[in-house]
Amino acid sequence: MNNKDWLNKISGIIAITTFIIILSGIITENDSLLGFPNAMMLYGLMPSALIWFGTRKNECGSCNQVSDVSKQQQDMKK
Repeated sequence: MNNKDWLNKISGIIAITTFIIILSGIITENDSLLGFPNAMMLYGLMPSALIWFGTRKNECGSCNQVSDVSKQQQDMKK
């Protein structure tokens, strides 16, 4: 497992944990679960979610193509 995979797993776990904390604060109608406002948890959620999205496999956060398929498609276009 390379560094990108480790970073992906760590940032994904942080994003999910932060989201659960924010969601539990909304459900229980509690404004501060950890001693500061729950809205401040968004400062940790957004960067970790962006890091997770950017370090997904296949070099692209939005596509799920295998690199072999995209190379074949590029050869066909030429």
